[in-house]
Amino acid sequence: MATTLFACSIYGANSNDWKTANGRTFLFNSGTVVVRPLDPSVVYSGVTCNAQIQLLPTAPSPIQPVYYTDRTVAQVQALANA
Repeated sequence: MATTLFACSIYGANSNDWKTANGRTFLFNSGTVVVRPLDPSVVYSGVTCNAQIQLLPTAPSPIQPVYYTDRTVAQVQALANA
């Protein structure tokens, strides 16, 4: 699979609500993330988030931030494969 940059609206990170109903647009590299469904969904700023996007660790930082989006896993995968 080719590496693609894709944009996604994010409403929170690492279990923190950013309190923005419009979200913040983030650009992700499809080759450096893992996308998982949220079951049950989580509500941030009144928006139902259906998936989490986790960054894979990179040297020298082992930190793996997790971002929350209103998109489903299938929708994020479609963006990443576009």
